[in-house]
Parts: sequence; C-alpha cells; structure tokens
Amino acid sequence: MNPETKARARIRQLEAFHAVMQTGSVTRAAELLQISQPSASKLLQELERGTGVALFQRVRKRLVPTPEGRRLGREVEGLFLKLSHIEHVANEMRAIGPGELRIAAPPALGLALVPRQLSAFRRSRPEIRAALTVASSQRVVEMVAAGEADVGFAYPVPGTPPTLERHGLGVLEAVAVLPRGHKLGQRKLLKPADFEGEAFVSLGREDRTRDNMEAVFGASRLGAEAAIETPFAAVACELVASGAGVALVDPITAHFFRDRVLVRPLRPSFGFNFGVLAVAGQPRSAIAQDFVELVSRAVAAIHRAQR
Repeated sequence: MNPETKARARIRQLEAFHAVMQTGSVTRAAELLQISQPSASKLLQELERGTGVALFQRVRKRLVPTPEGRRLGREVEGLFLKLSHIEHVANEMRAIGPGELRIAAPPALGLALVPRQLSAFRRSRPEIRAALTVASSQRVVEMVAAGEADVGFAYPVPGTPPTLERHGLGVLEAVAVLPRGHKLGQRKLLKPADFEGEAFVSLGREDRTRDNMEAVFGASRLGAEAAIETPFAAVACELVASGAGVALVDPITAHFFRDRVLVRPLRPSFGFNFGVLAVAGQPRSAIAQDFVELVSRAVAAIHRAQR
C-alpha cells in the first residue's frame, strides 16, 4: 500500500473511531457515516490492529473506551475540530470570491490617497473585502511582519526585520502649504529665508520628518517659531487652511488639500521616501499586487505633477 493510500485508509478509520466516540455505538456510528455496521466494525478493527492498542472493551453489549481509547479520542477530537475549521475557512473563501485585502499605511498615504485608490479598486472588483489600518510606519512594519497586513506602505524604519523587503515608490520633495491669500503665495518658489517671522505648524519627529525640516531651516530658529506641532500632515494642512500658520508637508497630502491651501515648491527641500513592504521570498496575491500597482501609479502621477 503506497503512503497516500495508507493515509486515506487511516483517516477513514479515524472517522469511524470518532463517530463511535460521539455516538457510543457502532450501529449509530455506521448510520452517521452512511456505511454498513460490518464496515464500521472492520474500520475499528483495522485501527486497533494498526496502532497495536485496544481502544474499546465490550461491557454489556456496549463499547466502552479504554484509557488508551479515551486519550486517542481527545487527540482525534482536536483533529476533527481543526478539519471543521478548515472547511469553514474554505467555505468563507468561496463566499467572498477572490479574497480579502488587508492594507496598512501611514497617515500621509492612508488618510486620502490609499482610501481613494481603494474605493476605485472596489468599484471594479466589488467582490473583494478590504480592511485599511492607518498607523505609524513602525506599526505598519510590525503588522506586515506578523502577517496582519497583506500590503504595507511605510517610510524607512530603522530596525526593520530582515524577513521583510521594501520596494520604493519614489522620493517626493516636501512642499510648503500656505493659507489662501497669504503674501508668500505670490512667489512661485520659496526658500527658507522667506519664512522669517512666520508661525509654523510643525510635523513631529516620526519618520525623521522633523529632523529633515530642521536640517533645512536650522534647529534653533524653527523650534522657536513652531506655533503648533502635530504628527499628521493632514492635520497640519487643516490648520494651515484655518489660518493657523504655514507648514512643510509631503506633496501627496498637500495634493488633496490644494483646493483649500496654496501649495508652493521649496528650495532646498527634503524628501519623503515612500515604499511598500512585503515578506521576503513570499509572493503577493494577485489582488494585493494589483492594488500596489494602482497606488504606485497614483504616487507616480503626483510625482510627475511636482516636477
């Protein structure tokens, strides 16, 4: 008997054993399995012969499990619970079609660009279920590494585990956002000296954004003039739109606020290095790959518009 045939035979024996443990009777077990009573008895005998262990004793015409039978019964119960779970997962996969898509992204991408691309993606593929988590790049790394996200977008994170690989989406230069009607809006290009005396809405130090800003402006002067600090570029743009000050943010976030703020290039500037994470050596699903390509095209379009 080849290994595959032997494995199938053993599974059938365990099915009969499990049915007897559930019903307490070979006759009822046979009915449950839709086989004859002699066939069920034969499967039990083959299982005892194969294991070399007596699994039942006859007491007053009833099968009573031996201690060994009860121990095997606990193991077999766990096996069939697992098989039932696998069947449930398979049914769920059939019900939702191609599958689900779990996405994690930092606020710069996750508050506007990714939701819009996800909405467009589902219009063309409405059978797909999706979940979007907006979190810090560090948390995105953790989610992808733990298998909690199928697609993760993030800035470079020190200490990213070697089990992950990162593919760049592009380095986009920071831009200045100004309240509408601001005097600096008359200029086509801004430089650090132009912001002398301006109230700043400053980004926090997550993903080294604040450090890069300070490298351009000088730590002491920028620190003294930071009127409000927030870790989110979208919040900074909302504050600028409300007249709270000026800010330097990534061009993607600025792109989605362009109807409410003025956006101007900055020289010298600093880059926002966007990338997508994947488990090394593990190919993405077709759904995940299609979505990554959609987001990549959207980022590239904004990059081209910035030039």
